[in-house]
Amino acid sequence: MFRNLFLFSLILNLQGVAQESESDKDFLSLFMKIQNLEKEVAQLRNEIEVLEAEVKYYESQNKNSIDGLELKVLSLMSLDNLQNAESTLGQKSNQLLNSYEEAIILIQKGNLVEAVNTLNNFVANNQDDEQTPLAYFWLGELNLSQNNLALSIQNFNTLIGLYPTHWRVPLAKYKLGAIYLEQGNTNRAKTQFEFVIKEYPDSSAAKASRESLDSLE
Repeated sequence: MFRNLFLFSLILNLQGVAQESESDKDFLSLFMKIQNLEKEVAQLRNEIEVLEAEVKYYESQNKNSIDGLELKVLSLMSLDNLQNAESTLGQKSNQLLNSYEEAIILIQKGNLVEAVNTLNNFVANNQDDEQTPLAYFWLGELNLSQNNLALSIQNFNTLIGLYPTHWRVPLAKYKLGAIYLEQGNTNRAKTQFEFVIKEYPDSSAAKASRESLDSLE
């Protein structure tokens, strides 16, 4: 009888140990799963942070590209059109504007004297900048609009002399012809118009030059 009780007790103890062992295994398995999930969550958070940083970077790059494109579009305009054009350049409060960009904004606001001073400052300090020939062109336009003909001639000639292959040269040559015509120097005006027609026959400056020559006949 005692032997049977002992065996029964032993069986119960072994079952308890087995149950505890299974419980420990379940707990350990659950613990490992939780650890793996925490690791995966941490990795996902890191990936999200990287993606967010990339999105901000590309948004910034895209904004800079848009600003650059807008500036190129504005540089294509005539002085009158530029003054009437709407622009977002002045809203770049979180970015530094160079003197050329400031001058474009000043022109749009009608502050032409300040624009001239700003452009003069720009060309004095940025001779190797891609915007320098454009700055000389706008100086010529602005001085012409203010009837400073000698300065305008100087500005256009500087553009032509320093940057002979620049895309603004045909119009600068036409502008010189128009100034000479206004000064009564018809022969010099014709020389400029004929040069533009010969060298840049498909340009808008050539069309304007033909019209100017026709008006002299």
